[in-house]
Amino acid sequence: MSVNIYDAANQLERDLRKTDQYKKLEKAFETLQKDDEAKALFDQFRLTQQTLQQKQMTGQEIGEDEAKQAQELSQKVGNNDVLSELIQAEQELGQMIEEINQIALKPIQELYQANQPKQPDLSVVPDEAENSEDN
Repeated sequence: MSVNIYDAANQLERDLRKTDQYKKLEKAFETLQKDDEAKALFDQFRLTQQTLQQKQMTGQEIGEDEAKQAQELSQKVGNNDVLSELIQAEQELGQMIEEINQIALKPIQELYQANQPKQPDLSVVPDEAENSEDN
């Protein structure tokens, strides 16, 4: 029997859109789009995150001022009810996707775990008699 994994993936995508987690995120995003102040703050936050991540990935140092500004911006985001709701919804959906990812990767993990070489037992102390020299 041949399995078309892409059919299953496409069905998963359709099912994902029907979940409470996705619907909550969709509603939170729609609310964000209607709030100009929250949207501007969100756009600024995303841009700051992307800039800092890019610096980290390229090995550039993040300055004290940049870190302080990012922290202040993060606090503003956390204090905004619209953005807090959006972030909460993102986290819930992200958790579900992580669980789905773990399920999808289970066969690969099992394959590697089953064929992993045995680790030596380092807790066993060699007999002192074997290590001592005869006088």
